[in-house]
Amino acid sequence: MSQALKQRLRWWIGGFVALTLFFTVFGERGLFKIYKLNRELHKLEAKKKFFDKDNIKLSSDVQKMKKERAFQERSARETLGLAQDNEIIYEFSD
Repeated sequence: MSQALKQRLRWWIGGFVALTLFFTVFGERGLFKIYKLNRELHKLEAKKKFFDKDNIKLSSDVQKMKKERAFQERSARETLGLAQDNEIIYEFSD
């Protein structure tokens, strides 16, 4: 094999390796893309945990609202500002 052919073969192999490495790191399914998707997955899992806890609390509140008269009254007072007939409500503002 001649020296020129060896040199050309080295350049082709080197180019192929460089191109493969480039697409492995920066390609559509490359390492950077996998890293970004992994970070996004962790953020979404954290949001899911938060919403699961909130959903459990709201389900509990719905059950209490259906069954407990005292909870219904307290909820109406807090959220709607309702009062009974003989009550006076004082509001203090800064």
